[in-house]
Formats: sequence, structure tokens, C-alpha cells
Amino acid sequence: MRRKVRTGLTVAGVAIGVGLIVALLSITAGVKKTANDLIHVARSDFGVFQEGASDLTRSVLPESLEARIRSDPGVADTASIFIRVSDVENQDEMLVFGFKAGELAEKRNVIVEGRRARRGEAVLGDEAAKLLKLGPGDIVHVGKRAFPVVGVYHSGDTFVDRAVTLPLPAVQALAQRPNEISTIGVTVKPGQIPKVVAKRLEQKFPGIVAVVEPGQAVRIDTSSRLIITAGWIFSLLALIIGGIGVTNTMAMSVFERVREIGIMRAVGWTSRRIAGLIVSESLAIGVFALGVGLLLGWGAAVLLTENSSLSSLAQADFTAGVFAWGLAFALGVALLGALYPAWRAVRLTPIEALRRE
Repeated sequence: MRRKVRTGLTVAGVAIGVGLIVALLSITAGVKKTANDLIHVARSDFGVFQEGASDLTRSVLPESLEARIRSDPGVADTASIFIRVSDVENQDEMLVFGFKAGELAEKRNVIVEGRRARRGEAVLGDEAAKLLKLGPGDIVHVGKRAFPVVGVYHSGDTFVDRAVTLPLPAVQALAQRPNEISTIGVTVKPGQIPKVVAKRLEQKFPGIVAVVEPGQAVRIDTSSRLIITAGWIFSLLALIIGGIGVTNTMAMSVFERVREIGIMRAVGWTSRRIAGLIVSESLAIGVFALGVGLLLGWGAAVLLTENSSLSSLAQADFTAGVFAWGLAFALGVALLGALYPAWRAVRLTPIEALRRE
């Protein structure tokens, strides 16, 4: 506290590192959570997407690909799905799904009110119906078009239950993309391994990626991949800068308090106790940085997800593991930064220290 500016700058440096780690990991967790829901729409074993799409909603596949995938000997059933983000009533960005009549994506939605949609009609997920305060007999406005609501369903999939579902041709017309879809949901035959079938399809149809596990989402989501890669680079830089900052602060503290340390040694303080003093002060800097960094990380993650192409799907997911990594970073930097100053402090002899002015 004798050098408030220097200590404050050190706290700020470490806090930036903590913030980057928290933001990075929370966005990654959010992307994985989103991908888990989207790749298993209609309880499919995996989803087929366009490789290199900026995000899951911007995947573009030819509708004709579905029949070719269904002909694979390991595939039991498929479903063509169009995922679109659109203005719905008073909601700026809401998911709109296009399902083909009679396919598993539509059949696995349990109708709880009304009936299934026919051409030019809409059904709402039960969560969407609550949000929009609409039901059978009402009109829902999707973009500039209006559709009569004929039913409410429950699927068990978070994103589908929060969405508006239309017949596939209606969503293709809204997007002005006839004969195109976003993804193909695939279920495999009994005895088949989804990963094996997915790998075979990727080899058979170059340009697609078959996503079996949520962690694979970054293979097709270039926006999240860019954010995650940049986040790791900046976090590494923050680790180095933070470590240097803590080391410098604690080393200067030891240098300025040589006589004080000499008096402590003269009155009986052991080397272990002196080292503990330096380490505890360094850890105090880490704890302060942790508090500031968690706040910065939360703000950065929310800002990034709400102002990038991730906003339509992913939300930052602040799990216990995310905060644990932030804690580990802050305390790790503090401990590493305290090693040299503590070593220097314990090497001082009382007579040598008291001789210095």
C-alpha cells in the first residue's frame, strides 16, 4: 500500500489476464452448449453442416444432399433442416426452423395444443409461445410475412422449444434460398457407431463436416474459432506480462524494505516466515486482481457474444470451471511472481540488511 499506483497497475495487468481467461472459457462453454442442442435436433445422432461456415446458422447445403446421405448403409434416417435468425414480433433475433413434413425433425415434436402445420402455417415451441404470448388462432409475424399459428409443441431441445417452426419451403422462401438447407440431422442404424458413420460421410462428401460432439463445433464456426484462438494468444501474453509485473512489484518492495526485513531477521523472524510474508503480499495482489478480472471477463464475454455473429446462438456460460480457471490464473501468476523476490529476501542476513541505507 506504500506504492499504490505501482500496486494498482500490477493488479490491473493480472486482472486483464484473468478477464481474458474467463471470457474465453465462458464463450467456449456457451458455444459447446449451443452446439449440443443444435447438432442433436430431433434427437439425431449427429448433424451435417457446411465446413467453414461463419456460424451454425450460416451453413448452406444443397437439399439434394439429404437423399445421398440417406443412401449410406449406416444411416437409418435423415431430416432436412433450415435454421434462420429473423425478427419475430417484438423479438429482434429469434430462431426460425424449417422442417420437412413427415421427417423425424417434425415428427418428434409433441403437439400439446392445436395441430401440425401445413403449407403457409406456423407452430410454436412452448417456450416461444410463452415469450410471444401467442397460441393457436393467433398470427405470428416473421420478418415481413404473417403466418397463422395452428399449434404449440414441445421437443425437449432448448433451441427448438424457443423457436418458431414453419414448413421447409416457407423458410426457404423467407431466406430466398430455394432448394437449400442449413443442416441435415442423421440417425444411424442399430449397431452402427455414429463417429464411424460421420467420418465416412465426410470422406464421401468433401466440404461437409459431421458434428457428433459439441467440442467439434469450432471446426465449422469460424467466428468462435477466431475468438477462441485470439483469446488464447492474448491470455498467454497477459500471463507473461502479469508475471513480470508481479515480480517487478514484489522485487521493488523487497529492495525498498531491506532494513525492515533486516530488523525482522534480527528479532527472530525465520527465513520461512520472511518468505511467507512476501508470498502472502503477492497472493493479496492476485486476489484483488481476481475480483476485478472476473468482472472484466463477464463484461467482455457478454459484449463479444452480443456484438458478433455468435449473438444469434451462443451465450456466455459462466460455469464453476470457468471461475476455477480464473482463480488458478490469478494465484498462479501471484505465486510465480513471488518466487524471485522471496528468494532474494531470505538470502539477506540481518547485518547486511541493516548496513544498507
